[in-house]
Amino acid sequence: MNMVEVALNRPCCSGCLACVELAPEIFAYDEAAHVAVILKNPCEEDLARKVVAYCPDDCIEGIE
Repeated sequence: MNMVEVALNRPCCSGCLACVELAPEIFAYDEAAHVAVILKNPCEEDLARKVVAYCPDDCIEGIE
């Protein structure tokens, strides 16, 4: 199992919660800032790739 870091560009996050729904073990929602936050790094590469592809705002990236 490969592990990678994920990075979140918070200013471009719309707070749609797509990442939280797909990977609640990695992402949570910051109610005060109205954006996602990263809970766990590094994470499994397969899940990171899915979250990167799933983000409608393209503000998440996987870093190997």
